[in-house]
Amino acid sequence: MVEFAFASLVFFVTVFGVLQFGLAIWNYNLVSDLAQEGARYAAVHGQNSGSAVNTAAVQTYVQNLAYGLGVTATTPGGAPNTLAAGSVVQVQVSYTLNTGGGVLPLWNIPISSTAQMIVTR
Repeated sequence: MVEFAFASLVFFVTVFGVLQFGLAIWNYNLVSDLAQEGARYAAVHGQNSGSAVNTAAVQTYVQNLAYGLGVTATTPGGAPNTLAAGSVVQVQVSYTLNTGGGVLPLWNIPISSTAQMIVTR
């Protein structure tokens, strides 16, 4: 029984650690993809396009793709509707991952990614 207690402790800590690490990697990949998608959306909706969008529209677009995660999208270089063709639009997406699963102490891991694209219209 004592050996099983020690072995199961090591086993479960390893399994749950691997699961949490996998979840963190999945969240990072999702945030990175969302930044690229947001930058693409902003790049094709520039100042000269027929449907110029602002930062709030980029935020809404990114959140609709976020699979229920509470991500934040910003455009630090300026709103897409103010950028002319040939300008660079930058979209930064951030998310805070809460680890621990409600059992262990929570650690908040900030995840962010930035993508840039050239405004095409």
